[in-house]
Amino acid sequence: MLLVYIVLMVCTMTPVIAMQAGADASVLVWLVFALVVVKAVLLVDHFMEMRKAPVGWRFAAQAWVPVVVSALAVFHSAN
Repeated sequence: MLLVYIVLMVCTMTPVIAMQAGADASVLVWLVFALVVVKAVLLVDHFMEMRKAPVGWRFAAQAWVPVVVSALAVFHSAN
């Protein structure tokens, strides 16, 4: 469980560190998109305790994140 907390903290800190290092805004957007998916999978599996849930429920809980991130990515790419 401690490892999950550490990974979540690193996922939260990474865009801030990248921004302070001078990363381009478009790189930051894609980095945040990727980290949102990682964090959502960890949160669903570990804190919502869906690891042992039926496959359909686990899929439903995890599938909305890539769908939302993909929609945002399409919207971001169009602008």
